[in-house]
Amino acid sequence: MTTTFKIANMERYPENEVVFRVTYVMNFDEAGETDRRVGSIVLTGDPTSPDFIPYADLTEAIVIEWVKEDLGADEIANINAAMLIRLQERGEAKAHPTEITGVPW
Repeated sequence: MTTTFKIANMERYPENEVVFRVTYVMNFDEAGETDRRVGSIVLTGDPTSPDFIPYADLTEAIVIEWVKEDLGADEIANINAAMLIRLQERGEAKAHPTEITGVPW
């Protein structure tokens, strides 16, 4: 299964450009079956920290790493495992339908 992250939105404070919420999308693809999961994380930032990255210098790759760090490897693995089962079941249901709709003409 292929899992990709995208950043859908970021919320920040206007006075210091500190990002406090990130909305992300996890896209899943398993043998042509696709799905997605949308979530958000809450961040705290300190603009006086030497590691602070100004808003204008953020990239999607940096913010995706924040999301992955916040979720943690175990949670990402759990989400992927559940989604893999879901997509495999959907693919199996399409390959072997128990009902068919349509008309004969």
